[in-house]
Amino acid sequence: MDIKKYPLDLIGPIVFILVFIATFVYSRFEPHVEDVDMNYVMQFKDKPGYILVDVRDEDVYFGRAPFPDVPGGHIPGAISFPAADLNVAAASAALAKAGITKRSTIIIYCNTGALAGRFADALIRRFNFSPSRLKNYRGSIRDWITDPKNILLPKNHE
Repeated sequence: MDIKKYPLDLIGPIVFILVFIATFVYSRFEPHVEDVDMNYVMQFKDKPGYILVDVRDEDVYFGRAPFPDVPGGHIPGAISFPAADLNVAAASAALAKAGITKRSTIIIYCNTGALAGRFADALIRRFNFSPSRLKNYRGSIRDWITDPKNILLPKNHE
Protein backbone atom coordinates (compact mmCIF):
# COMPACT_ATOMS: atom_id res chain seq x y z
CA MET A 1 0.00 0.00 0.00
CA ASP A 2 1.28 3.35 -0.92
CA ILE A 3 0.46 6.08 1.62
CA LYS A 4 0.21 8.55 -1.24
CA LYS A 5 -2.99 6.83 -2.39
CA TYR A 6 -4.60 7.37 1.03
CA PRO A 7 -4.02 10.93 2.23
CA LEU A 8 -3.80 11.39 5.98
CA ASP A 9 -6.87 13.59 6.01
CA LEU A 10 -8.94 10.55 4.90
CA ILE A 11 -7.47 8.06 7.38
CA GLY A 12 -8.81 9.90 10.47
CA PRO A 13 -12.48 9.88 9.37
CA ILE A 14 -12.23 6.26 8.23
CA VAL A 15 -10.82 5.17 11.60
CA PHE A 16 -13.53 7.19 13.38
CA ILE A 17 -16.27 5.50 11.34
CA LEU A 18 -14.83 2.04 11.99
CA VAL A 19 -14.60 2.68 15.74
CA PHE A 20 -18.15 4.06 15.76
CA ILE A 21 -19.49 0.97 13.96
CA ALA A 22 -17.60 -1.40 16.28
CA THR A 23 -18.92 0.42 19.37
CA PHE A 24 -22.47 0.34 18.04
CA VAL A 25 -22.31 -3.37 17.23
CA TYR A 26 -20.75 -4.20 20.62
CA SER A 27 -23.37 -2.20 22.53
CA ARG A 28 -26.21 -4.00 20.70
CA PHE A 29 -24.94 -7.42 21.76
CA GLU A 30 -23.54 -6.65 25.20
CA PRO A 31 -25.83 -8.15 27.84
CA HIS A 32 -27.92 -5.56 29.63
CA VAL A 33 -29.79 -5.52 32.92
CA GLU A 34 -33.52 -5.40 32.34
CA ASP A 35 -35.42 -2.43 33.74
CA VAL A 36 -38.64 -3.45 35.47
CA ASP A 37 -41.62 -1.53 36.76
CA MET A 38 -43.83 -1.53 39.85
CA ASN A 39 -46.08 -4.26 38.47
CA TYR A 40 -43.11 -6.58 38.00
CA VAL A 41 -41.91 -5.90 41.54
CA MET A 42 -45.37 -6.54 42.98
CA GLN A 43 -45.71 -9.76 40.98
CA PHE A 44 -42.32 -11.30 41.81
CA LYS A 45 -40.97 -9.79 45.05
CA ASP A 46 -42.31 -12.59 47.26
CA LYS A 47 -41.88 -15.50 44.84
CA PRO A 48 -39.32 -18.26 45.48
CA GLY A 49 -36.12 -17.67 43.54
CA TYR A 50 -36.51 -13.88 43.59
CA ILE A 51 -34.72 -11.52 45.98
CA LEU A 52 -35.77 -7.88 46.37
CA VAL A 53 -32.74 -5.80 47.42
CA ASP A 54 -32.71 -2.25 48.78
CA VAL A 55 -29.22 -0.87 48.08
CA ARG A 56 -29.59 2.40 50.01
CA ASP A 57 -27.94 3.01 53.37
CA GLU A 58 -29.32 0.92 56.24
CA ASP A 59 -30.61 3.96 58.13
CA VAL A 60 -32.80 4.79 55.11
CA TYR A 61 -33.96 1.16 54.89
CA PHE A 62 -34.94 1.37 58.56
CA GLY A 63 -36.91 4.59 58.16
CA ARG A 64 -34.80 7.76 57.85
CA ALA A 65 -35.95 9.92 54.93
CA PRO A 66 -33.07 10.42 52.48
CA PHE A 67 -34.62 13.59 51.01
CA PRO A 68 -37.55 15.81 52.00
CA ASP A 69 -39.69 14.43 49.17
CA VAL A 70 -38.60 10.78 49.55
CA PRO A 71 -39.73 8.80 52.58
CA GLY A 72 -37.47 6.42 54.43
CA GLY A 73 -38.34 2.78 54.85
CA HIS A 74 -38.36 -0.16 52.50
CA ILE A 75 -40.69 -2.16 50.30
CA PRO A 76 -42.12 -5.09 52.27
CA GLY A 77 -40.11 -8.23 51.59
CA ALA A 78 -36.92 -6.38 50.67
CA ILE A 79 -33.57 -7.12 52.22
CA SER A 80 -30.99 -4.45 52.92
CA PHE A 81 -27.62 -4.64 51.18
CA PRO A 82 -26.13 -1.14 50.96
CA ALA A 83 -24.23 -0.53 47.73
CA ALA A 84 -21.20 0.60 49.75
CA ASP A 85 -20.92 -2.94 51.14
CA LEU A 86 -19.78 -4.15 47.71
CA ASN A 87 -16.49 -2.36 48.37
CA VAL A 88 -15.49 -4.38 51.45
CA ALA A 89 -13.01 -7.23 51.27
CA ALA A 90 -15.59 -9.85 52.26
CA ALA A 91 -18.27 -8.67 49.82
CA SER A 92 -18.65 -12.09 48.15
CA ALA A 93 -19.32 -13.77 51.48
CA ALA A 94 -21.70 -10.98 52.53
CA LEU A 95 -23.67 -11.34 49.28
CA ALA A 96 -24.01 -15.09 49.82
CA LYS A 97 -24.99 -14.64 53.46
CA ALA A 98 -27.71 -12.16 52.40
CA GLY A 99 -29.05 -14.69 49.87
CA ILE A 100 -27.88 -12.69 46.86
CA THR A 101 -26.68 -15.59 44.76
CA LYS A 102 -26.16 -16.22 41.07
CA ARG A 103 -29.01 -18.76 41.09
CA SER A 104 -31.61 -16.19 42.20
CA THR A 105 -33.23 -13.41 40.22
CA ILE A 106 -32.26 -10.18 41.95
CA ILE A 107 -34.63 -7.18 41.80
CA ILE A 108 -32.64 -4.11 42.84
CA TYR A 109 -33.97 -0.72 43.91
CA CYS A 110 -32.88 2.55 45.51
CA ASN A 111 -34.49 6.01 45.43
CA THR A 112 -34.69 6.42 41.63
CA GLY A 113 -32.99 3.41 40.01
CA ALA A 114 -29.62 5.06 39.34
CA LEU A 115 -27.74 3.53 42.30
CA ALA A 116 -29.52 0.23 41.64
CA GLY A 117 -28.14 0.27 38.09
CA ARG A 118 -24.59 0.84 39.34
CA PHE A 119 -25.07 -1.96 41.89
CA ALA A 120 -26.18 -4.32 39.10
CA ASP A 121 -23.16 -3.34 37.00
CA ALA A 122 -20.86 -4.10 39.94
CA LEU A 123 -22.47 -7.52 40.41
CA ILE A 124 -21.81 -8.27 36.75
CA ARG A 125 -18.28 -6.88 36.46
CA ARG A 126 -16.83 -7.74 39.86
CA PHE A 127 -18.80 -10.80 40.94
CA ASN A 128 -19.67 -12.39 37.56
CA PHE A 129 -23.45 -12.34 37.97
CA SER A 130 -25.43 -12.93 34.80
CA PRO A 131 -27.22 -9.78 33.58
CA SER A 132 -30.26 -11.95 32.81
CA ARG A 133 -30.63 -12.62 36.57
CA LEU A 134 -30.61 -8.93 37.52
CA LYS A 135 -33.56 -6.55 37.33
CA ASN A 136 -33.36 -2.80 37.96
CA TYR A 137 -36.55 -1.30 39.36
CA ARG A 138 -36.51 2.00 37.46
CA GLY A 139 -38.13 4.71 39.48
CA SER A 140 -37.61 2.66 42.64
CA ILE A 141 -39.00 4.23 45.84
CA ARG A 142 -40.07 7.40 44.02
CA ASP A 143 -42.21 5.23 41.75
CA TRP A 144 -43.39 2.90 44.54
CA ILE A 145 -44.89 5.75 46.57
CA THR A 146 -46.98 6.99 43.63
CA ASP A 147 -49.52 4.26 44.42
CA PRO A 148 -51.25 5.06 47.74
CA LYS A 149 -51.92 1.33 48.29
CA ASN A 150 -48.18 0.60 48.50
CA ILE A 151 -46.72 0.72 51.98
CA LEU A 152 -43.22 1.15 53.31
CA LEU A 153 -41.87 -0.52 56.41
CA PRO A 154 -41.29 0.18 59.20
CA LYS A 155 -44.65 1.80 59.75
CA ASN A 156 -43.07 4.66 61.74
CA HIS A 157 -40.75 5.71 58.90
CA GLU A 158 -40.02 9.38 58.24
